[in-house]
Amino acid sequence: MATVGETLAAERRRQGKSLADVSENTKIRSRLLDCLEQGLYDKLPSPTYVKGYIQSYAHYLEIPAEPLVEQYRQESAGHPSAGSPADRYLSAIPAQTLVPSREAQHAIPRNIWILMAVVLLVVILGLCGLTRLFSGPSPTTTTPPTPSAVTTTGSPGASATVATPSVQTTSTTAAGSFTLRITIRQGMASWVKATIDGTLANDGTLLGGDSREYQVGSDAVLVIGQPGAVLVTRDGGPVHVPSTPNAPFRIDATK
Repeated sequence: MATVGETLAAERRRQGKSLADVSENTKIRSRLLDCLEQGLYDKLPSPTYVKGYIQSYAHYLEIPAEPLVEQYRQESAGHPSAGSPADRYLSAIPAQTLVPSREAQHAIPRNIWILMAVVLLVVILGLCGLTRLFSGPSPTTTTPPTPSAVTTTGSPGASATVATPSVQTTSTTAAGSFTLRITIRQGMASWVKATIDGTLANDGTLLGGDSREYQVGSDAVLVIGQPGAVLVTRDGGPVHVPSTPNAPFRIDATK
């Protein structure tokens, strides 16, 4: 009659499985399985462990385990029990390794991933809030209405033309073209509209320290929103700026 080990070994070979396959699936060391197949019970741990090995081995091969366990009791009756230091050492060896695999050692727990995602979301929301806090509304440029001429009719055949406001003219005795310079005083700002020789050269707000220089051939018409904030010079000499805001005035070149 075949022993327990011979029965297990024969069934294993019949199924085309190796001893390493059995060890990998049952978590029993190959050396212990080899001793079990050879019937070397004196080299195995206590009978309690051996019975567990037989049951795991039989379940893996999908064969009945109880007859094999009962046969082991009969076969091991004449063998000394595992009471030696070597047996006690083998009994203390767990069937499955307690050392985690390399992947398990380096795996990041799920709760750590969740915490990292929450922290990242808080940082993004904080940056968005700071951006909105420190970014103010973009400055807008307001263009005052251009003065227009209004024609009124009194009686038939008579008409009168009223210009609102009137254009003030600053004339000089210098002949030929001249250099016109517009400078905004530090710490101030003003809307400035400059028409040079009939061409619109500037129509917008200038800030403190800004300067515009133009070469004028015939005339220049200026409209200044904040007269006190603007310094106008002609060929380096100051030009009188009307104190009325948005009052157009002309600077002519004498021909």
